[in-house]
Amino acid sequence: MTLEEYSRSIEEGTRTCTELTEEALRRIAENDQDGRRLNSVAALDPDALFHARAIDEEIRRHGRKSPLHGIPVLLKDNIDAVGFPTTAGSLALEDNYPAEDAEIVRRLKEAGALILGKANLSEFAYFMSRQEMPSGYSSYSGQVVHAYVPGVDPSGSSSGSAVAVSARFVPYAIGTETDGSLMSPAAANAVISIKPTVGLVSRAGILPLSSLQDTAGPMCTCVQDAADVLQVIAGSDEKDASTRNAVVRKYRASLKIEGSGLSVGILRKDCDEQANAALDRAATILRDAGAQVKEVTIEVIEQDELECLMHEFKHDLNVYLHTHESRCRSLADIIAFNNAHPEQCLVHGQDLLEESETKSGRLIESEYIRLRTKLRNTAKEMLEGTMEKEQIDVILSAGGTPKGNLAPVSGDPCMSLPAVVPDTSDYKPCSWYLMAGPYREDILLHTAYILEQAAGICPKPDWCEEF
Repeated sequence: MTLEEYSRSIEEGTRTCTELTEEALRRIAENDQDGRRLNSVAALDPDALFHARAIDEEIRRHGRKSPLHGIPVLLKDNIDAVGFPTTAGSLALEDNYPAEDAEIVRRLKEAGALILGKANLSEFAYFMSRQEMPSGYSSYSGQVVHAYVPGVDPSGSSSGSAVAVSARFVPYAIGTETDGSLMSPAAANAVISIKPTVGLVSRAGILPLSSLQDTAGPMCTCVQDAADVLQVIAGSDEKDASTRNAVVRKYRASLKIEGSGLSVGILRKDCDEQANAALDRAATILRDAGAQVKEVTIEVIEQDELECLMHEFKHDLNVYLHTHESRCRSLADIIAFNNAHPEQCLVHGQDLLEESETKSGRLIESEYIRLRTKLRNTAKEMLEGTMEKEQIDVILSAGGTPKGNLAPVSGDPCMSLPAVVPDTSDYKPCSWYLMAGPYREDILLHTAYILEQAAGICPKPDWCEEF
């Protein structure tokens, strides 16, 4: 079931929040901790059923506040939520219990969502080690297992969020992205995700990797669900300077199957036969809907933002830790803890942590400032410059994972949705990957909705039951 179908069942009185919560807990018990042992869930709220009963009474007395009211959600375990530790997958942070909710969690609760628990992730958002650390692995929660085929890379770092939605434990989850951490696991697990413009969704209360690239976003099983969740979590927040100029639109209103006035550029760089076939299909669907479609090219300049990320990671993580009451109050403390517990914490090393610690953590180095400015401007020129030059609204590519790091580095929005139904006997997922200009999530959702309505809804693993 989609979030919309869950919502309708509550409104019609055929399901309650308590029943949906019980069902989610049953599924998690049967196939996350037992059965297929997907290990996508890092923590559950022991009071979830009490909260569910209170929400049912609230709905009975006052009606529903939003499409999310009464529906359980999982949060990636780098997002602060009172009652849960925010570990980022690190055993060193198992005692990091925040005093207040992240702004995104406050908005979800205000909309009536039930916070069921935390989703596992690649440790420190996959910024732990270069030593072939598997996606979805963390010292705190262990290894996330792919929902379709055990042994297939679940991708990271929002792997637990993607697997939990793919396995239908919950109808939606919240992940985060710095560079591909929403798009890549969404593609690998055949679910839908949107990475908002950096500055549309508050970063306050989210354990950071890079304040210049981090953003949270939804993982869902249909485009309308992505629109509904984004509507709730988007908006200005006085605790986050990046959101001061946030442009929030009416996202569900953008979901139209009529494509007239929409212009899409097809980007085939590095596409294999399957991806090219998916793009041919997308071009046909969009033209049939009335959209203008043309082939485009981007002379991609390979950009390595690692040096910048190491500077930002040390600075931003230290700021976060100094405002929290964990035993580790700095990156140096985390490194020392890991060194003291190598069998548990250093299975795959921590060279990225150690190299980040060598930076000043002050973001004042001239080399860093020049590099970050160049990276952002180059990415914006390649992405936004191409759209302006070609007079297009959206750039559409395809494949198993996103192409390049243009949208993550430029801060622009992007979106992933399945283009083919994966075959579990020979698992080869392929997703459409869309990019647009700043704050044009409405155009991404419009384009994705046209594709989804013509191509069908999100697939699910053969073993997985629907509600």
